[in-house]
Amino acid sequence: MISIVAVNYNSRDWIQLLVKSVRKFTTAPHELIIVDNASEDGSKEWLAEQSDVSLMPLSANVGHGLGLNTGIDKAQYRYILVLDADSHLQRVGWDYDLYRLYNQDGKTRLVAAGGGDPNAPNPKPIHACFQFFERRFFLDNGLSFVPNAYDVGRKNYYDTIRLGYNVVRVMAGVKFYPGAYGDEYYFDGKPTIYHHWYSSRMWKKEQIDNYRKSDFEKNKRAIFAQPLVKEILA
Repeated sequence: MISIVAVNYNSRDWIQLLVKSVRKFTTAPHELIIVDNASEDGSKEWLAEQSDVSLMPLSANVGHGLGLNTGIDKAQYRYILVLDADSHLQRVGWDYDLYRLYNQDGKTRLVAAGGGDPNAPNPKPIHACFQFFERRFFLDNGLSFVPNAYDVGRKNYYDTIRLGYNVVRVMAGVKFYPGAYGDEYYFDGKPTIYHHWYSSRMWKKEQIDNYRKSDFEKNKRAIFAQPLVKEILA
């Protein structure tokens, strides 16, 4: 059984895609918990209407990391899958493939989206766009998504290694969505999780880093034009 946890902040289109992908592709017993950071774009109201979503509406934006911690505290099931609001599932069978990946050696306590070389200067070995772990391990060892000098999610890598366990880093694979701007992660050679970038951060902003909102909107249109995405949203 799995608790799927995400944090929403003004990401209506993306969170709808996430919810509907969970609904379409998840066959294992599960719950879907979404923490809303005081959204103003109608996404909170849409989420409140979904009978299969356990919504935690907050009165203020507490940030991504604390929002994830809040959702994990509420979770009821043994396993946790954390997803970014602009991530979505791509196929049936993802849940059981993820179980097998997690349980392959008895020493793994975290499966996560892989990043850069952990030994490089200022490394970012994993991302928060998806992470899979056992709830009791996370809580009993005081793990947290609050950055504490790292970006959201990176701390879990170092804490898990420090405790003497393994982290499986799933690296982004071949592009399954032509023209899309983001990462695609493959389990057992099959596209499984897609992650776009910047969805929440673009709220009422015209540029982040060197990424302009016009480019963001162009890439967003490319994603929502994909046949699989249209099928999920239908």
